Amino acid sequence: MRPSPLPSYPATTRPSPPQPALTSQPSQTPVPKTPAPTTTGNRPGMTTWFTSPEAVAAAKRMAAAKAVGDPVCSLAAVGQPNPNLVPRVPRIGIGHYDNYWCLIW
Repeated sequence: MRPSPLPSYPATTRPSPPQPALTSQPSQTPVPKTPAPTTTGNRPGMTTWFTSPEAVAAAKRMAAAKAVGDPVCSLAAVGQPNPNLVPRVPRIGIGHYDNYWCLIW
């Protein structure tokens, strides 16, 4: 006796879920990738960078606490601070200890 063949069924497809309509979002204005000022000088538009004892002390406190942030710092960071967050001001005091940075303006 021969086994009977298996019945064949029509292929079925599952409908795909509706895809969300693509909408164009207004593009954000790109932030210019200008490096932070690295020179000191007295010319207009120049930033004078100097080692600040207060910033160094704040960086030491952050390193001791293993936490980023100190009331003295205008900008605190672990690792290199993001130059796009640094404003164009005439003078910036900097201090670092271990991998902690404190900038004061």
